[in-house]
Amino acid sequence: MSSLDDVLNKANSARLIPNVARSSQEMRLVSILLAVLGSVRPFTANLLESCGVRVGKMSIVDSFTEVSLPNPNAKQNDRPDGLLILRNRSKVRWSALFEAKVGNSEIDGDQVLRYGKAAQNFGLNAVITLSNQLVPLPTHIPYSIPKPLSRKIEFYHISWTSIRTQAMLTLKDSEDLSPEQRFILEEMVRYFEHVNSGVKRFDKMNREWQSLVSGIKRGESFKKTSPEVEYTVASWHQEERDVCLILTRQIGKRVDIRLPRKHRSNTALRFQEACDDLVGAYELRSGFDIPNAASDLEVAVNLQRRTISCSMRLQAPGDRKRSRSKINWLLRQLPDTKTSDIFIRTFWSRRNLSTQAVLTKVQADPACLEIDQPDVNLTYFEVAIITDPGGRFSGRSTFIDQLEKAIPGFYDRVGQNLRKWIPPPPPIDSSDDTDQTKVDSRQVETDPHT
Repeated sequence: MSSLDDVLNKANSARLIPNVARSSQEMRLVSILLAVLGSVRPFTANLLESCGVRVGKMSIVDSFTEVSLPNPNAKQNDRPDGLLILRNRSKVRWSALFEAKVGNSEIDGDQVLRYGKAAQNFGLNAVITLSNQLVPLPTHIPYSIPKPLSRKIEFYHISWTSIRTQAMLTLKDSEDLSPEQRFILEEMVRYFEHVNSGVKRFDKMNREWQSLVSGIKRGESFKKTSPEVEYTVASWHQEERDVCLILTRQIGKRVDIRLPRKHRSNTALRFQEACDDLVGAYELRSGFDIPNAASDLEVAVNLQRRTISCSMRLQAPGDRKRSRSKINWLLRQLPDTKTSDIFIRTFWSRRNLSTQAVLTKVQADPACLEIDQPDVNLTYFEVAIITDPGGRFSGRSTFIDQLEKAIPGFYDRVGQNLRKWIPPPPPIDSSDDTDQTKVDSRQVETDPHT
């Protein structure tokens, strides 16, 4: 069997301007990406960090395309789209095969399985798949791999849109880019944004979306294993990742989907619980972790009421006793508005006790949120914008358009203005002068002149 050195001798180095057929969009994109990974170190470090790989200052990146791996169990060689090798001087530290799809094409699980076995045969570490399919984490691969193989070879999936977003963040934040590196990275982003590149964002829900929305309106019940429910949840998980990337580009800081620990390691459980929520409460829910924001940005889409709710929850200030002063503390953070789509909800120390009012009403009369019970305390606020898209809710594309306006719109109007309450530092108790008295008395006793 051939060695890896034999394979590399026949492979081509990745080119920034690849000489490939016009129809070969996948090979063109992979070649450009791998060439950039080999020449723009800060971008390489940021992208591979999401796969748990550290790129040191002395690391060398070698990248190849048109790799041909002999397969003893097949008549033809395996031909993944690319190969990346990370070296420390002459020693290989980490390596990965790349397989890509563009447009609406999805990753072929059987093909990835073959490449995983080939990676194992040649002593490689990982297989990275690239497509327009969106996943919350690179470890949440959109295909199945047998556990025995996944214990030996790492499998990751990265969307083209994620790569574009990471490149934009590197351009914004990295101070180590040379003028040449900045130019190369800008050109890659420019190409990824072109319609002919094959890079697409998620722009419409699944085909079953309209029938699900209409069925829920008519009072129909759906099983959590029905195609309408499962395909809708799968689409929702892609869309929430796309929203993450949109917020990241608009804010200029990385925004992540808030995932409980149990969901980070168990994608099947995450999917199952989302299906349960959709069937039980007719809701699709997500949380977004925005750097330095007062809290997570919560999104709830209710298919029964056909509404989109965006909200953030804040702890009420603990150094104020009166509920009115707590309400005024929040009002000072919110803009004056004449619209009736911003709501404030209060939560109190007694369970299931809450109040709610439109912001305009609260600004005119803060007392409308108060409760006439002296033994309860105001503990939390929730500020929300509820959008009713009307007939556009049931449209596969128009729903996405409305959602992607509602979420950044909420953050722009409300979220970025909110500040979490921070307890003040404790003051020194001036009434306790015992220690100072002891010091003064010791000085008197030891002074030889007294």
